[in-house]
Amino acid sequence: MALEKTRKFSTNRNIIAVYLLFIVFISLLLVMTSIGSESRLSSKDIDALIASKWDEKGLKPSDKTSDEEFLRRLYLDVAGRTPGADEVKNFLDDGSSGKRKKKIDELLASDEYGGYMADMWMQVLFSYDGKRKVQAPVYSLVKKEFAEGFNSNRPYTEFVSKLVSAEGFVSSNPYALYMGRFENPEDAAGNVMKVFTGKQIQCAQCHKHPYEKITQEDFYGVASFFSRRQILPLLQKNQAQKITQAVTRMEKLITKARENEMESKETEINSTQEMNSEMEKIDEHKDVKKNKKKENKSNNKEKKKKFNIPPQWAVDSLKQRMQDSAFKPDLLVWDAVNGQLTYEVQGEKKNAYPKFLGGASISSDAGVDRRKLLAENLTVTDSRRLAKAFVNRFWKHFFGYGFINPVDDMTDNDPGSNPELFEKLTDEFVNSNFDIKNLFRLITNSNTYQLSSTPNSTNKNDHEYFSRAVLRPMDPVQLSNSLLWTSGYFEQGKMKEKSQEELAKIRYHILQLFVYTFEDDEMNEAEDFSGTITQALLIMNSDVTEKISEKKPGNFLAQVMKKTNDPEERLNLIYLNTIGRYPTKNEVEAALKTAGNKEETYEDIQWALLNSSEFIFNH
Repeated sequence: MALEKTRKFSTNRNIIAVYLLFIVFISLLLVMTSIGSESRLSSKDIDALIASKWDEKGLKPSDKTSDEEFLRRLYLDVAGRTPGADEVKNFLDDGSSGKRKKKIDELLASDEYGGYMADMWMQVLFSYDGKRKVQAPVYSLVKKEFAEGFNSNRPYTEFVSKLVSAEGFVSSNPYALYMGRFENPEDAAGNVMKVFTGKQIQCAQCHKHPYEKITQEDFYGVASFFSRRQILPLLQKNQAQKITQAVTRMEKLITKARENEMESKETEINSTQEMNSEMEKIDEHKDVKKNKKKENKSNNKEKKKKFNIPPQWAVDSLKQRMQDSAFKPDLLVWDAVNGQLTYEVQGEKKNAYPKFLGGASISSDAGVDRRKLLAENLTVTDSRRLAKAFVNRFWKHFFGYGFINPVDDMTDNDPGSNPELFEKLTDEFVNSNFDIKNLFRLITNSNTYQLSSTPNSTNKNDHEYFSRAVLRPMDPVQLSNSLLWTSGYFEQGKMKEKSQEELAKIRYHILQLFVYTFEDDEMNEAEDFSGTITQALLIMNSDVTEKISEKKPGNFLAQVMKKTNDPEERLNLIYLNTIGRYPTKNEVEAALKTAGNKEETYEDIQWALLNSSEFIFNH
């Protein structure tokens, strides 16, 4: 009996202990949640930190934007186009106090947001590379994949990880196009670090970085992560068939070589020359072929030649791809089992082993998936640097200039124009699990974002502390989208499904008209559409502008002429649809003197508005 009571007491004591532990756990969780919520950044916090700099620098902010200015700016920055006449009218007629916040949420939830983000990243990742232009069907495929991710609000880290570690066919993994665009490991390393961390490490390719503690060894340590990356363009069916047949014949040799390589044995696969010879016939591999010939002449004849050995999945994917009845050009990206990068220091060749920037080295053994390790380092171990570069890039997107400029050249000794806000925004982005929409919502709801571009006597020369909005030429995507939307042909709800592919092609070709980019020896990003005389002339003489400003069946001008006979109402609709505001009294009076029912007058007004600085600039 006593033993039974003891057991019951012991059991009850255990239950109480577990219960108390549970209470402690919940209490700690609530405390941590409370602390976390208190530390979350708000739009008001952004304004307060910005205002402290104004006080310090003797700046007075510009007035708040009008509703017309705010709406147009928001549509351009979030949806990538100007608003239409009905959208402007509905917003202006809405008398509620929270309509700006409501519109921000509405646009961030729209499919257009993801589409614009995808287009922007297509420009960042691919536009400057003239050697491998992205064709319209591939552009649409990759953009669609990107857009789905942004609309689903997947963490930014997921986007970066997929790009850096991507492998397989582009048709089944569109992210692989990014890794397929680089000719060598050095180019890949320089671009990845520049775009995603804001670091210009390619400056250290030939010598120590002039402004940072980045050595040649550091540069090649990062480049070594890409040393096993292989690409195989399958551009024509007969060429693809020959390569597949060669791989099939060599499959046993490749398997044996792979096993030997994993055991760290020297391996010679002379039979893979058949596969390589087919690859060398491709234009983009001609230089590689010539270099190999020169190297072979100088090498000892007895020296064995090693080849990069493909993993089994790449061999299987290639064979499977050729079983499809309908052949479409494609690109296969994979990492070989083996391969090592070398570089020269004062005439002496050195091996480059994978090394994280400012961090540890990793194994150089065969079979190590180097790019996945780099992707993990960028998005997990060194994720704060990734976050900081993103915050700076998109602060520039919303304000015209970043905390640090250029956005792709962030050095450790430059804290930025507002270090405290920069760090807090970075903290917020990391703590939110890289929630892009959350960051954009915070920025666009701030009073700082909603300031007018009209300067006052104290801030007319301010391009550093965000005391006013700056005039920004539309980027190429904004300009092409706005021209198409203004036309009235492609308004949502009016496009038939069968026309979507045609629309994508039209958008693509118009976009190419306005992409002015360049590549220099430091791989700096090109500036956006910059409002030059050449670009202005292009718009003035473009067939697109002409078609939009002429009354054609189905376009906006034809709809206006059919909808109303009132000249003033026609003017209102044209102004609202093109530049997002009603015409002034003087503009109406001047137009009505010659307007009436003359169709060509309205065409001239539309053309003039499209070519005005008010249309071309984001203000």
